Amino acid sequence: MTTELPATHAAAVAVGARHFRGSPCKHGHAGLRYTRGRNCVECVRIARGGWHKSGRRSADNMTLALQAQSNGRTTYNATRPCRHGHYERYVASNNCVECNRLALQRGKIKSKFTRIRAEYGLDREAYLAMVFDQQSSCRICGRHEPDHFKLHIDHCHDTGLVRGLLCGPCNQGIGLLRHSSERLRLAIAYLGGATQ
Repeated sequence: MTTELPATHAAAVAVGARHFRGSPCKHGHAGLRYTRGRNCVECVRIARGGWHKSGRRSADNMTLALQAQSNGRTTYNATRPCRHGHYERYVASNNCVECNRLALQRGKIKSKFTRIRAEYGLDREAYLAMVFDQQSSCRICGRHEPDHFKLHIDHCHDTGLVRGLLCGPCNQGIGLLRHSSERLRLAIAYLGGATQ
């Protein structure tokens, strides 16, 4: 597949290319332009403040990105790593794929702590202290859960007070017994009588 850029905006639109080679801009940049908006790529980079520490995407990386794009890929391997040592970059933004994945993961964890605070009134430290105290295990059956977020926060529906962390089955059992200790005693008596 060819990596030759269309020479005009109309040709770029016709083939669905993201860039085309136009005439140099008023600042004298070489003429690489975005198909959408027809803006000079170099002028846009300068306006956005550059690409990380290098100030812009290198010509080699631009070539690699355009080749990847022409082959229908959304990522490419850069010539130099990001500051964390990763090479894979997105074609469109030049952002590091792995750093982006890690940032999304951090955001997901942050949103979980925000939900825990909103629903149960537990801040991050109080929740993690409970996880540590229970050794990331269910308070009822003791089943260990490596991912503590998979444990359910059990609370009293009348007072709103948090009682502990439970595995899914134990949490459902309490819920199905309507959080009633009397029903639980009756269930225990029933199970004791049923096995005799």
